[in-house]
Amino acid sequence: MLNVIKENLPKSKIKLSVTLPPEIMRGYFAKVYEKLAPSVNIKGFRPGKAPKHLTIMEIGENRFNSEIIDMALSESYGQVLKQEKLIPVAPPKVEIKKMVDLTADNAEIIYEAELDVLPEVKLGDYKKIKIKKAEESKLKVTKDELDQVFSHLQRQHAEFKGVERAAKEGDRVEMDFEGTERSVVLENLTSKNYPVVLGSKVLIPEFEKKVEGMKAGDEKEFDIELGKGSSPENISLKKKVHFKVKMNLVQEVILPKLDDELATKFGQKNLDDLKKVVEADVLNQKKRAERQNKENEVIEALLKITEVEVPDSLVEQETQRMVDQLKTRTEGMGLPFDKYLESMGKSEEDLKKDMSEQAAKTVKVGLTLGEIGKQEKIDLSKEDSGLKVIEKLVDYATK
Repeated sequence: MLNVIKENLPKSKIKLSVTLPPEIMRGYFAKVYEKLAPSVNIKGFRPGKAPKHLTIMEIGENRFNSEIIDMALSESYGQVLKQEKLIPVAPPKVEIKKMVDLTADNAEIIYEAELDVLPEVKLGDYKKIKIKKAEESKLKVTKDELDQVFSHLQRQHAEFKGVERAAKEGDRVEMDFEGTERSVVLENLTSKNYPVVLGSKVLIPEFEKKVEGMKAGDEKEFDIELGKGSSPENISLKKKVHFKVKMNLVQEVILPKLDDELATKFGQKNLDDLKKVVEADVLNQKKRAERQNKENEVIEALLKITEVEVPDSLVEQETQRMVDQLKTRTEGMGLPFDKYLESMGKSEEDLKKDMSEQAAKTVKVGLTLGEIGKQEKIDLSKEDSGLKVIEKLVDYATK
């Protein structure tokens, strides 16, 4: 058994002081020598048969010592984890505090390893969490909801007719626009032949108001103060942007009739069948949304009765995952991540600070659900284990 002194630190961090005495170090010396000596050729001696001091000189004392240190730290750290029954969640920070001549009989290493471990999760009585059941009226499909879906289906098969009049809400237009700030072109606010239906809430509201009334061939320039939430994808610019716009095309949107013919385009025999399918789909969406609301409500209640010290390393890992996810999403839209950060007026580190609170919450939820999964004997090795735990919690909460 290794000589280990363990100190518990805040946030599920542990400091280990490990002593590797001469009898253990001699074993590492022998392993390293056995590994390196056969490849050494010294004149007058067969491979591996030269005196040890000559062999080590030929290998190089620095290299030989480095190999011993690497092996000693790696193997002993693994043994310490088993001995102390620790589950690390990130690589340790290791510092050698004492080292005696590694090639001598009295060789010794004392090192400290600081590591984050899987924290203890103190659960409250989660089976007593209660939430209200959904009102029956909220799970009924209204006429307005159906009308919105049918309008969307009609737009999918709409025809477009070019017009010479001024563009108005509901028209499909194509335009060139360039956004600049202090004469610097903002790539995420610049496009050629950009197609959009006015009133579809894709454009910045103030921008849309400025281009309504333009005819094909018209050009226009204007300034817009862009603040938080006013730009595409909620990019917060917080600056005045100058726009140059050229209207290339204005088209009237002609919707098809809502009839049997349209229904066949969506794989249904007639309009009545389409209505049944749409109503069932909307109802399922509402049920899924209600289920999601229940899950969120249960999780919020669960966090209030759970005590757990979330390790910093897990928060950092989750924060990085969130940043990577955002990077993939923005670049998937054709917006380079550095331009996204520039438009927000933030660095990547600023972004991580903004995300850290949500990341910590996400980690806490994961640890809590994992602990409940153990108590409920749910197989946590399966991908859907988290969902099964939440389903169990919702069942308890709605009984």
